[in-house]
Amino acid sequence: MHPWQDVLNFWHRHERHIGLGALVLGFILDSFLLTRPDQLLDNVILLSYLAIAGGVILLMTMRAARGSAENKLAPFLPVLLQFCFGSLSSGLLVLYFRSGTIAQSLLFFMFLGALLVGNEFLKSRYAQFRFNIAIYYLLLLCYVELTVPVLLHSIGPLVFLLSGAVSIGVIAAYLWVLLVCARKELVHHIRPAGVSVALIFAAFNVLYFINVIPPVPLAMRELGIYHSVLKHSGGGYTALYEPAPWWEVWRSTSGQYVITATSRSAFCFSSVFAPTDLTAPIYHRWEYYNPAIKEWEERSRLAFPISGGRSEGYRGFSIKTGLTAGEWRCDVETASGALIGRASFTVVESPVTPSLSQKTL
Repeated sequence: MHPWQDVLNFWHRHERHIGLGALVLGFILDSFLLTRPDQLLDNVILLSYLAIAGGVILLMTMRAARGSAENKLAPFLPVLLQFCFGSLSSGLLVLYFRSGTIAQSLLFFMFLGALLVGNEFLKSRYAQFRFNIAIYYLLLLCYVELTVPVLLHSIGPLVFLLSGAVSIGVIAAYLWVLLVCARKELVHHIRPAGVSVALIFAAFNVLYFINVIPPVPLAMRELGIYHSVLKHSGGGYTALYEPAPWWEVWRSTSGQYVITATSRSAFCFSSVFAPTDLTAPIYHRWEYYNPAIKEWEERSRLAFPISGGRSEGYRGFSIKTGLTAGEWRCDVETASGALIGRASFTVVESPVTPSLSQKTL
């Protein structure tokens, strides 16, 4: 038997396992390689995935339009497209995951996560042009919304809308190229593909303006509640805090906050990453849960500007005085109310001053 036929037979027998392994490997690599959206390497990786996926869709569409006979590359095109879609999904999920909170952005994370996992099980649908275009545009839109604010050094609704307009222009140009190269195949499919693009664009805008989409490219680096925060002349901070139990590995400070008759204040310290040269105001919103009406009540909202470029994030803190026993939280958010991070804690009164630890921030 010809060696190439052996390769094809092996590929067909293990295609599903190969595809799944490629997805897992791509996700692991992206978790380590993709660190911040203003880095050249991160953008080269994501743009490479987009370019390869676009080229594969073009080749598959041209083959279908011309009725090309099977060739040596044909069996690998759908798998290559699958790999690019899966890697793009995982890469964008990694970068978006660093912005916002899981609770605030659960719907968006579930959608991208379902795309990542479903990428394996929906493989047979990649032959369908409209499905390919819909997924490709969604990933393109996520990438553009991530990078345009980096290029403009600004965030906000206008930048978001401009990013969306850029994505529409790019996908329109791409569809025109496809139509030129495979008019016979696409004459009845280009309009439904355009409708899919329009629906995704509309849904993305709705999710943004109800603050479901994480506020990329901002990302929370550190957030905690402290008994005191002292800034040094050299730029560092020293903080006193109640340590979290050993098993609460996701917390930097304890979820319980002890107040006394003479000390009823708390410090919310945050470190928010922003790309180089990006400046924007962020807000600390202090809220108390009123058990009588079962709602969160805003007690204060304090603003301060951040300046991008520092890998560990731009640091700042706010102070809330007059704490009372009960459930409290400090939300770190953008001017439009998009949640970057949240520190929730329970205030308890005690006649004894708690034992505190010290660390440098």
